[in-house]
Amino acid sequence: KQRPIQTRAASVKVNYFLLKLFVGMLNKQQSEDDVRRLFEAFGNIEECTILRGPDGNSKGCAFVKYSSHAEAQAAINALHGSQTMPGASSSLVVKFADTDKERTMRRMQQMAGQMGMFNPMAIQFGAYGAYAQAVSIVSHR
Repeated sequence: KQRPIQTRAASVKVNYFLLKLFVGMLNKQQSEDDVRRLFEAFGNIEECTILRGPDGNSKGCAFVKYSSHAEAQAAINALHGSQTMPGASSSLVVKFADTDKERTMRRMQQMAGQMGMFNPMAIQFGAYGAYAQAVSIVSHR
């Protein structure tokens, strides 16, 4: 008698991030259909979502999810840096979407920067205030 194969939720989640791409530096007038047309040559697109602000206007970036990792990788290889969209400030960015952990780390770094903690030592000495930061900065020069 064979037992059913058991899979872990974590492995499914990891695979999901190997299928989903972040696309940046899009023209803000491009629609989901425009993005689909650009990416469909590389495989079956399961989802295509342009990120929009509260006003409904495009933020100039999107997520594209493929059926397979190979399709997603082919799109990255072919399109990343390949062209500059009209109205965009630099060439197209195509990369795997961040995992939850990467996104959380990036947000923490952004918040630390906004709070004036550009020195990584400042985070460690946060409880001791500005004096510890100043001592840390002086000692590293």
